[in-house]
Amino acid sequence: MSLDGQLERLSALYAEKSDGELLDLHDRRDGLTELAQQALAGVMRERGLGERGVSSGQPSPSEVSGDTTEDALAANEALAYLFHDAFEAREAIRNLTEAGIPHRMLDWHAVDPERAVSYTGVDLGLVVQRQNAPQTMVVLRDKLGLFPAPENAIADASGDASGNSFWDSYGDGPVADALTPLSMFDRNEALVAAQALGEAGITYLWRDGRDDAAELPDEETVAIEVRPADLERATQLVEAALAALPEDDR
Repeated sequence: MSLDGQLERLSALYAEKSDGELLDLHDRRDGLTELAQQALAGVMRERGLGERGVSSGQPSPSEVSGDTTEDALAANEALAYLFHDAFEAREAIRNLTEAGIPHRMLDWHAVDPERAVSYTGVDLGLVVQRQNAPQTMVVLRDKLGLFPAPENAIADASGDASGNSFWDSYGDGPVADALTPLSMFDRNEALVAAQALGEAGITYLWRDGRDDAAELPDEETVAIEVRPADLERATQLVEAALAALPEDDR
């Protein structure tokens, strides 16, 4: 069989596998032949999975066409989590699939080329629709232990949207358990979201990446939580506030 025929056969074989299985193969790629690695890399690109350290020797479809839309977030999408561990990313994919939440994984350096590569060499961005972000964060918390409830901080709606002066201690009380994730934002978006929630009198919790570096993707990421009863209204307010931003500020 010719090399092209072998590559086509391997690509078809890998195309039948789930995202999690592809990531698992990527973890063990050193045991694959060079041709198998090429096929694996091609299928992962088609799925929007970020592979690192795999060289296909061929340009990606986006490089050929100049189309980078697959590596960009749509206006209604949000980064749910940035994974630096392929196993954890695979578990997230499995649990979100079981929960019926549409999602995709991106090599985050295709989205943000200026970002420094993590020490693991893996930077996989889990992207979901903004309307599904709260449910996604709940799944990641319940199944993977991400976004654990903080020990003693809740943001009051009357506070400063910067997140630096509106923390009220609640000790060992049940307040954190009464909150549900709204979404994760970059810092600029988080300030807009916080202002919209504050103006509407909605109490929220600001989780800052500078303080929770171990639980959030990076220092510029902010997770905001609200009371379950306010979730729908908060989502609508924040989406409207972000949609009203000039294109250059998004």
